[in-house]
Amino acid sequence: MNTDRQFWSARYRSQANWTAALRRYALAQSGLPSDARLLEIGCGYGALLGELRADGYSKLTGVDIDLPALKEIPPEIPSACADGQYLPFKKGSFAACLCHFYLMWIADPLAALLEMKRMARPGGWLLALAEPDYGARLDEPAELKPLGELQTQALRRQGADPFIGARLPDLFRQAGLTAIESGALERIEGAPRSAEDFEQEWQVLAADLRGMFSPAELQRWRSVDKAAWASDRRVLHVPIHYAFGQIPC
Repeated sequence: MNTDRQFWSARYRSQANWTAALRRYALAQSGLPSDARLLEIGCGYGALLGELRADGYSKLTGVDIDLPALKEIPPEIPSACADGQYLPFKKGSFAACLCHFYLMWIADPLAALLEMKRMARPGGWLLALAEPDYGARLDEPAELKPLGELQTQALRRQGADPFIGARLPDLFRQAGLTAIESGALERIEGAPRSAEDFEQEWQVLAADLRGMFSPAELQRWRSVDKAAWASDRRVLHVPIHYAFGQIPC
């Protein structure tokens, strides 16, 4: 795996760790046993699949459009290279379909949910375990607020919907699901947990802002941000929303 892919693989593992408690709660609330057939759409390098396997789920399948990423998934976990809106499985093949930071990158998230619904059996479940709402992002001190606004703009230019988290309940209703539960992870951060965490966040930010600033300007923003973390004045809060619902029998 090249350096860039190594970074993103590590980043996705961090994201899967953020939502571990929610994932376990949602799966428990759905009543899905450990031998339920689960399909993850947009599985990437398999970070979430690995967490699910560690939690005891044994019948896992992953789908992603990135073939090199799929090659990093352990061979004992079946995977398929496919567009998540055109899934190569029989209707009703799974007890549940789930995704994690996936719908924000899809031009038509309702169509994606309907395709996931087609893959799950009647009485099965759809789970969107993490989608952000940058519209409610909080940056402190105030001098760093433009940095958050610029990252939101950059995500939109990349084709993402940085506000989709707040739309999940409505999308699940439009998809015809029942027993819908939704909410948000309140992830307000003070000082970073480690220097490695800070560097990871900044590598993501630098990738998003590439071409918007000169290297010198980007370094200036980084210095301001680092000083705010060091003085314990930094707050960075992006609500991460979730929703899960049942397919009518």
